[in-house]
Amino acid sequence: MKRHSALIALPTATLLALSLAACTDNPQNKKDEAAASGDKVTVTITDDTCEVSPATLPSGKVSFSVTNNGTKPNEFEILAENKLQIESEKENIGPGTTTTVTTALEEGTYFTACKPNMVGDFVGLAEFTVTKGEDVAVDSDTQAAEDKAITNYTGYVKDQVGQLVDATKDFTDAYTSGDTEKAKALYPLARQHYERIEPTAESFGIKEAGDLDGSLDARVQDLSVDAGKKPNDPEVLADWTGWHRIEADLFAKKSEGFEFKSDADRKKVADKLNKDTKTLYDLVYGKVDGASGKFELKLSDVATGASALLEEVALSKIGGEEETFSHTDLFDFHANVEGAEVAYGNVEKLVEAEDPELAKKITTNLDAVKQVLKKYQDGKDDEGNILYQDYSKVAAVQKDAGEAPKDSDYTEAQQELSDAVNALSEPLSQVSGTILR
Repeated sequence: MKRHSALIALPTATLLALSLAACTDNPQNKKDEAAASGDKVTVTITDDTCEVSPATLPSGKVSFSVTNNGTKPNEFEILAENKLQIESEKENIGPGTTTTVTTALEEGTYFTACKPNMVGDFVGLAEFTVTKGEDVAVDSDTQAAEDKAITNYTGYVKDQVGQLVDATKDFTDAYTSGDTEKAKALYPLARQHYERIEPTAESFGIKEAGDLDGSLDARVQDLSVDAGKKPNDPEVLADWTGWHRIEADLFAKKSEGFEFKSDADRKKVADKLNKDTKTLYDLVYGKVDGASGKFELKLSDVATGASALLEEVALSKIGGEEETFSHTDLFDFHANVEGAEVAYGNVEKLVEAEDPELAKKITTNLDAVKQVLKKYQDGKDDEGNILYQDYSKVAAVQKDAGEAPKDSDYTEAQQELSDAVNALSEPLSQVSGTILR
């Protein structure tokens, strides 16, 4: 689910801006500028505006330099002509920060918009036109590698959604039968299938992009901010569904007011979770159409998938905001890293061909993150699943949807994990700009 707070300053990919600023008449500089299509779009955000300039560019690779001059974390989105399908996005752009969003856009009409706190209606929704650009010659080997990356990653997404359906049913069966301890044990394991593909899953929907993610994975903090009420307000709880609604019932203190009043209420939310999961499955497998038609991934989805998964950890999960009741965050971290490794693995050879040093840096930093996570493993269950320690025992975390910890409150272990994730997230953010055309 989209997050509403940025806890740490993530290094941003500003290399393109620096290279353009340093351009001289050197032929190589001109070549590099052409490679970026000369298409640098400036996006200026405030809490109630989202200005994009220029609003027309030729097709190809486009970089959006996004600066948040507002007081709230914000999100920048590039939408298809139907204003439903997300072509590319950047979440959790903190106040006073600048980041770069690089994607490839074909000829057509798009829309740009922002979402303060990543919730609510679009701000500054505006048309963005892409005219026909110059054709880019691509050799057959590169084209074949790109096609394979898309095919393989699509297969991975389908596999994870298929496993999610079965794992969710096992979890909800334990939950509704009253086997609380089994449900608690299955909760983080089942969720890992979703966490491995979360950015892709949340980009698609039935009536609009992200609607399934909102039903499946909404956090009460986001809903309460949007409603201007406390997290345990009855009106907020009445509209809350999905994994975290059940998490709150299972793990929250009874005095916090998140517990369901009856078994009928539990069954209702469990049935909806299964139904929404099956709908996601039907969408991914082409049995139903989504907001913009058939489910189909592009190379940009694969290229951005890895960095988006790491940003999930770096920008909110590091402070325990995701699993605020169960503190099973380390399971989520593990799944996000696994998903990032798969997404990047599908485009690794493309990156190596364009920038061997970048590929080497990503591999090195990926290994480093995995080594840090390994410190907090807590054995395996009977099925061979890796188990993790309670995150609240090793980190300063947000508890029971309360106040999030500040950077200065991080434990030494938490800071080590944060540093390792940031070190990997930064080079992964350069993948799109390296391989898209």
